[in-house]
Amino acid sequence: MIRTQTVATLLMVLVFSIVGCTHTTNTGTTPSVQASPAPVANDKHSKETAKLNQLVKKKGKSSATKEAHLKLAKLYSDHKNHNRNYQKALTHLQAYMRMDKSKANGETLNWLASLKEINRLTKELNRQHAQVSKMQKKLKQSKKETSALTRTNRKLRREEISLRDKTRKLEESNLKLKKTIEMLKNLDQRLEEKRRNFNSKR
Repeated sequence: MIRTQTVATLLMVLVFSIVGCTHTTNTGTTPSVQASPAPVANDKHSKETAKLNQLVKKKGKSSATKEAHLKLAKLYSDHKNHNRNYQKALTHLQAYMRMDKSKANGETLNWLASLKEINRLTKELNRQHAQVSKMQKKLKQSKKETSALTRTNRKLRREEISLRDKTRKLEESNLKLKKTIEMLKNLDQRLEEKRRNFNSKR
């Protein structure tokens, strides 16, 4: 009982430590800051997983297939595996448990629960990453639109200033025309008076 609780505690600690590393939980690969993985030809995990996957495809529901699923679950969740993938580990562990007629022990059930939690958190993380990416695209588009509006507003301001200047000049010209018209009216009146005076003296 104590051993089972200890294993459960260790597995949950593993879950949270793995979830904290976003690159690891997202893709099942090591973070970019680590050294590049060894070539496939020299990677024993890659060789072993490739061989076991071929066995799973060929052997159907045999006991060899069952054990291959268990080994694949261990390999895909092994911290030494550069290409570890917790989703695949969960898939193979579930396949193993479906084929295993004996009742799973507490350690296996704890392992299964941990992989399920990792898988759930990975999906949630991917969903949040997708939302962030979508919001970043919207923000980028918004910035473009704001920049375009700023340019348009500047252009409109320049046009407004130009129109105001033209309006001021037209108003000044109109005022001068009014004064000229008044002067012409006064001149016409004086000429009309002179004409009348001239005619009256004849």
